[in-house]
Amino acid sequence: MHLKTTSTFLGLAVGSALALSAMPAGAATFGNNGIQFDQDTEVTFDFTGSNGKFGSMFGVVLESNPNNILPPVLFAENPAFDPGPIGDFQGTCGVVVPNPCTATFTFLAGESYSLALKSDNGTVYSTDSLNPLDPANPATPQTRQFVFFQDETTLPPLANESGEGSVDPFDKFAILIEDKGGSRDFNDFRLTAMATESDSPASIPEPATLAGLGLVAGSLTLIRRRQTNKKS
Repeated sequence: MHLKTTSTFLGLAVGSALALSAMPAGAATFGNNGIQFDQDTEVTFDFTGSNGKFGSMFGVVLESNPNNILPPVLFAENPAFDPGPIGDFQGTCGVVVPNPCTATFTFLAGESYSLALKSDNGTVYSTDSLNPLDPANPATPQTRQFVFFQDETTLPPLANESGEGSVDPFDKFAILIEDKGGSRDFNDFRLTAMATESDSPASIPEPATLAGLGLVAGSLTLIRRRQTNKKS
């Protein structure tokens, strides 16, 4: 009976440790209310095309300092659009942006970020609250200039600013951007993106894992002490 009780107790302790260690490592916010991760996270962006007269520069800003794009600038169009008689100022990978049209940015844990598209006609942000009010109607909410879709195959032009508001950054998604040109078709700059979870160093267990292992160690110490007391 004593052996059975001891085995059951140890099984519960070990099971608790394993369950704690298997819990998700972190959470994230990514969308029109801002970008934030609870651990350093690398996001890969892929430029898929543009339709804009102005050469654009795309990158990441801190919400606390939205006027300065953080290094590195992820994409900078040069020239502004493909040469030749192409409609709607089309820009393609390998022409306006050098191949392979892929860039990465590491978001630091706990910082509040926004994506930004800067061009000759102004800067727009993925965080709605950073975009200016409509001067014709200042009582309205800030204009939405970025739309997010979890389905990375979503393509403009869009009839309105419908989007998902926020996405799971660890599942590939689409970003469609409207500059200040006023057309509201969300095809001025287009990307897909996906975050990669950082692997914790093997030498530094997660706090939850340490707590579970401590429970196991404490259980073993208690059992040994009881057995010693019975023998005395």
